[in-house]
Amino acid sequence: MTNSVEDQYVNLLARSIPAATIKRNKELFLKFLDWFPNPLAVKQMSRAQRSQVLEWGPEMRALIAGIELGKLVGKSHPEICGHAYSSVTLGQQMIDYFAGDEQESVVIACTDVHNDVIDYKTVFKGGQSECLLYPDQIFAYALRQSATGIVMVHNHPSGDVKPSEQDLRFAKRLERGSRILGLQMLDFLIVGQEQYFSWRESQLK
Repeated sequence: MTNSVEDQYVNLLARSIPAATIKRNKELFLKFLDWFPNPLAVKQMSRAQRSQVLEWGPEMRALIAGIELGKLVGKSHPEICGHAYSSVTLGQQMIDYFAGDEQESVVIACTDVHNDVIDYKTVFKGGQSECLLYPDQIFAYALRQSATGIVMVHNHPSGDVKPSEQDLRFAKRLERGSRILGLQMLDFLIVGQEQYFSWRESQLK
């Protein structure tokens, strides 16, 4: 962690404890800093630790509430419905959508006859290295939305967007199933931290 981040963390922490006196503020500040010396330690705070911190005094409620609010904001995803679909547009949007996620997930975007995204949903969440996929649930969701096309988006938290053999096999399986059901599989995207892989674009090269 850079000194800049360290300094920001310390400064924000000092200002986030609404103690009645400077002495009380310093006491709670130093205690919290001892328990959680950096932002990562705060992020990894357990429920038991959270309960213990709240027992230090009523001043800690505001700090814990601020931390929980920050986590909620971090988990919030931007709206993508209504945007005309293209691999470039959706790929960039999904990089933002998955930002900060530490688990592999699968999102299905449903499109209409104009290839506009009409609905999307996270259909699976897995561990840090794998995510179990079931095509029947994907197709059932798409048909419920009266979709004419689907885009499957799968994130790789590692940042490496190179598709695995399992990814490619599943993409082909999904395309075959889509044809049978009268759906168009528009793309299979793998999203990293700063870039994405488009199965459709790779076929055109």
